[in-house]
Amino acid sequence: MSLLPGGIHPIIYALFDAEGRLDRQMMRRQIEVCIAQGAVGIATLGLATEVRFLSDEQQRQVVEWNVEDVAGRVPLGVTIFARTPDEQIERVHHAAAAGADWVILQPPASATNETELVAAFARVLGATSMPAALQNMPQFIGVGLGVEATTDLATRYSRVIGVKQEVSATETADLVTRLDGRAQVLSGRGGIELVDCIKAGVAGNIPAPEYADHLVSLWGHMRAGREEEARELYRRILPMATFVLQSLEALTTYGKLLFCLRHDIPFHQRAGAMAPTAFGLEALKGHACGLGMDTSGWDAQLASIQGIMPKGSQQ
Repeated sequence: MSLLPGGIHPIIYALFDAEGRLDRQMMRRQIEVCIAQGAVGIATLGLATEVRFLSDEQQRQVVEWNVEDVAGRVPLGVTIFARTPDEQIERVHHAAAAGADWVILQPPASATNETELVAAFARVLGATSMPAALQNMPQFIGVGLGVEATTDLATRYSRVIGVKQEVSATETADLVTRLDGRAQVLSGRGGIELVDCIKAGVAGNIPAPEYADHLVSLWGHMRAGREEEARELYRRILPMATFVLQSLEALTTYGKLLFCLRHDIPFHQRAGAMAPTAFGLEALKGHACGLGMDTSGWDAQLASIQGIMPKGSQQ
């Protein structure tokens, strides 16, 4: 596997039932929604999937369900989160055995600076043959790779097929130039700066799925040379992207809720997750209207969510 298809590769949410268990049927439905909307790939077990709060067993279960549900229709990438490189190697082997197509190496918790991160990634890349992308998201993870270090790893290891680059479009453009085709660059950050990232030469975008259909449309406009239409759509997407990407907690609360509302999926948070507020729910609905989403059937579910919020959370 040398190239991923160009376009939008949504990274899925962990969807729970009322008892706090992963919801098998809704996880399958999420995959179907994404593929029907034009996703050219699916990714899983990222920060949006709340991987840090899933047990080892739950992580393996999500991968196996996703492989079954994608059924080879599009490439499936598995984010590899672990404390140490050796634990990452074990998870890469599981993803490969389960039938995933590629992996995204997230910085392990044991790496606290760039030098340690390069060594950790090299350890994993040297112990597996799975096609891999390197995730660079220093603002949320706390440690990242500069352009020089990323280019060096991609040059040394041919199995590095990509970089999930979640920094500014300017830095992304620099990386695309420096890699010079050695590996694909895929942006993230919910499509923020996507028009500029496409102009910079990214091969795809890996967002959470709540408005991925709009990003599919934006990508199509850019590929067809309709930049002004793409920019107009981006102007409507940006307020929502800014709102749900304030933090990881905001993404896995309001982003996940938006996906559930749009596709008539019951919304249940994992234990300990941030509760939505009345103000936040109103803001979410306003941004959805700004994107042209149909919110006419939301009121009952929003009222139900407000009814189960902890005391004081509606301030």
